[in-house]
Amino acid sequence: MNFDRIDHVFDDTFSSSKIHIRVQQMGKKWITTIDGLDEDLDLKRISRAMKKSLHCSVSVSKTRDDVEIIQLQGDQREFLREWLVVNEVLSDKEADVRLLIHGA
Repeated sequence: MNFDRIDHVFDDTFSSSKIHIRVQQMGKKWITTIDGLDEDLDLKRISRAMKKSLHCSVSVSKTRDDVEIIQLQGDQREFLREWLVVNEVLSDKEADVRLLIHGA
């Protein structure tokens, strides 16, 4: 019997990069960051939509490696997966495979 790993099933369907959702404490405030979204997405447009629906401050910034990330004010981890799926940034299956939620 051949027991191939199932990883190859998702290689053609979804991008292989993971999307990381992290929360960090900066002094008294919490910041949630999203890293690893596809490069063809308009992060500024996504951040404006997040700002309206999540009612928090949202910005797009670059890391030292010139990678663009989205930063949200507060701990928004529990809302982001649902928001990304409802607003069709990710499909439900793609979110299950690619999303990694970090933090306390």
